[in-house]
Amino acid sequence: MLESYKIARSNNEEVLYLYLNVNYEFGEDLEEDDLKKKARSYLVTHDIKFNGNKIVFIVNGISTKMITINNNKTYLNNYLITLNTEEKITLKELLLSLLFSNINISLREETLKALTVLYRDEVIYNLDNDTLDLRKLSLSYHNYNYYKVTYPETYKIKNDLFNKVIDDTNGEYLINDNKPIRCFTHLVSNGYTEEDKSIPYTIKKESLWDLAYPNYLQRKNYSIKEFKERLNLKSDNFTIKITSISNSNRIKELDLGERKIDARSLAVYLDLPSTDITIIIKKDYLTFITRGIGSGLGLSIIGADNLAELGYNYKQILNYYFKDVSLVVQK
Repeated sequence: MLESYKIARSNNEEVLYLYLNVNYEFGEDLEEDDLKKKARSYLVTHDIKFNGNKIVFIVNGISTKMITINNNKTYLNNYLITLNTEEKITLKELLLSLLFSNINISLREETLKALTVLYRDEVIYNLDNDTLDLRKLSLSYHNYNYYKVTYPETYKIKNDLFNKVIDDTNGEYLINDNKPIRCFTHLVSNGYTEEDKSIPYTIKKESLWDLAYPNYLQRKNYSIKEFKERLNLKSDNFTIKITSISNSNRIKELDLGERKIDARSLAVYLDLPSTDITIIIKKDYLTFITRGIGSGLGLSIIGADNLAELGYNYKQILNYYFKDVSLVVQK
């Protein structure tokens, strides 16, 4: 058991001395890789701020072993995170909660692995000194125990599958320019994913499988009165003019006469599932026909699942939907 620790400087570098009793966990029969894993676990669980690479184990006052580690952070399953709720949770438990909270359709294992890598990215991207403000995540969050109680009939099957995909991708995340990427996913594209010049790893990519999804095409009608109320328009003579469109046929900006509005805001006000919108103006009402579900940025979940059916593994799926990214593997 760890009793205390001390950080000292030797030859201009930090050395960590771990003081343990005779029953300490680091037995003589352990391989060096096992020692390194346990040492990193101690650094995390005891919140030791150590910037060096050498660790010396002191047992009952006697120096017994010295190992060298790469002290770059390793985001393995046992990585301990403090939530803004002050709850402490391992990265694996957090990923398990995110998978339960955001996956509500049946998906193939390789698709789930790709999503797990992206969810891990989203967590790492938003970490602040091992603390995570859940409000910054682009993902829904409920602790997995909520699903254990609420959906006991399906919990075990999902839990086994989610645990497997987390373990199979343990320590893996995508980087662009040596930084973790954001988790950009959507359920169904309009046939092509969207490229955003401000997000260097997004790309316009063909995803024609999405067109076969049952709710790919949706239609909503709004009376003129309700449309004006939702958009807070005052004039009876408003106009709707599309002023900017993306290269994947999604509306970017509209001119409503009184003011301009971006299409994502329009979609929020009118509860539309996509910004690929056809607008039909009648005398008393407007019809909005949309294609796809979600922003169109990053990975199309339905498209990814079709790629998995064709034999793509999760790494190939990620490389299909993102550009200029590398997979970091920490084991």
